[in-house]
Amino acid sequence: MRTAAAVPVKDFARAKRRLRTRFDDRAVERVLRALLADVLGALAEAKRIERVFVLSDDAAVADAARAAGASVRLRIPDPGLNAAIDGAAAECAAEGFDAQLVVLGDLPLLSGADIDALVAAGDRSPVVIAPADDGGTALLYRRPPLVIPARFGPESASAHEAAARERGVTALVWTALPPLAQIDLDTPEDAVRLADAPRACRTRDVLRELLRSGA
Repeated sequence: MRTAAAVPVKDFARAKRRLRTRFDDRAVERVLRALLADVLGALAEAKRIERVFVLSDDAAVADAARAAGASVRLRIPDPGLNAAIDGAAAECAAEGFDAQLVVLGDLPLLSGADIDALVAAGDRSPVVIAPADDGGTALLYRRPPLVIPARFGPESASAHEAAARERGVTALVWTALPPLAQIDLDTPEDAVRLADAPRACRTRDVLRELLRSGA
C-alpha cells in the first residue's frame, strides 16, 4: 500500500494571527519554522509514509520543506485549503499512490508511531478521521486519495463523516491519537500549554525560550 502525506502550511508571514497577539512577527516565524520541522520529522520517522508533500503558497515555506526532505506543491494564488488538499490528492492518485494522509501542520508532538498506527487503521477502513479537540480534523486518511472530498474547517470531523456517508463508504473515527499528539498551536494559551509539555520537540524549546525572555 503506497501512502503519501499532504501537509498544508500557511504563509510564515501571515499565519497564526491569534498567536501574534502575544508574540511579535519575528518570534511567530521562529515558532512556525519549528512547527514545520516537528511535523515533517514525525512523517520522516513513519514507516508507512512513502512520500511527503507540503502544500503552500509561500516560497519561504517551500524552501524550508525542501530542506527537510519533503516535496512541495506551491499553490500561487492559494486556491483555499480544501481545494489545495484535493488537488494534491488527484496528483497522488495519478502518480500511483493508493492513499493520502492529510496532516495539519500545527501538531508538534505528533510522532512517527502515531502516524503509522493511524495508517494501519486504514487497512480496515477507506476513511480514517482523527478528530481534534475542537471538533476539527487533526489527521485524515483517504483510500483512494479522493474517496471523499476534503472538508476541513469548523466541525470538520463531522463533515468528513457526512462526506463518507454521502459516498457510501465506511469512515472510522480514530480516537487512539494520544492526548499529547493532539496539542495544536493557535493561541497564546496553547503556547503556554505546549511549553509545559513533558515531551521534547523543537516547537516546545522555542516557546520556552520566548516565554522566558518575554518576547
